[in-house]
Amino acid sequence: MKFNWGTGIALFFSAFVLAMLGLVFASSAHDPGLVQKDYYNLDINYQAHLEKKQNTASLAALPQVVFQGSDKIVAIKFPADMHVTEGTARFYRSSTPGDDFVINLTDKESLAVPVEKLAAGRWHVELDWGAADGRKFYWETTVNVM
Repeated sequence: MKFNWGTGIALFFSAFVLAMLGLVFASSAHDPGLVQKDYYNLDINYQAHLEKKQNTASLAALPQVVFQGSDKIVAIKFPADMHVTEGTARFYRSSTPGDDFVINLTDKESLAVPVEKLAAGRWHVELDWGAADGRKFYWETTVNVM
């Protein structure tokens, strides 16, 4: 069999089409794993979210989120001069979306989350709370659980 230009071009285009079909199939099987399922509503209410972040930036001290290996907890401590009346602490991992959970905050100055609820690795923590003076706050950070 003689290998000429026509055969080479046909083989090249056939390989290209097969590669594109493989990429289309692989990308359609991939789940992008959105962090927020209701991202549209979050986008509409972004101004309120921005005001919460600005309120947090004006604080003298930020909340502390620390992994305490000796006690096997993740400790969340709010500033000493702040009394939390309501809010949520959301723990999530973008690598394993099924492990996400939310803890309600009511009349707390600190919170201890047992490590048994958390898989080892990096966790994102979103704190959304309201203080006794009526102001709302939002702060996010990461914590490494070992």
